[in-house]
Amino acid sequence: MKHAAQLFPIALDRLIAIGEKARKQREQRERAGHVARPRETRACMHVACKHATRKEKQLKLKLQTRI
Repeated sequence: MKHAAQLFPIALDRLIAIGEKARKQREQRERAGHVARPRETRACMHVACKHATRKEKQLKLKLQTRI
């Protein structure tokens, strides 16, 4: 029991330090105000790629029908 009583304050201090570090990081992110813009997200890149290939296919079809 004596060993646990010695370890508890150390563990508590470490948890508090981790919580403070997380809080500081969150505050820095909020102050920075940077969030991923829609064009930067992976899903939007995927959609943009699909849209571009669709336009290419339509253009090829138009060219083929003219010939």
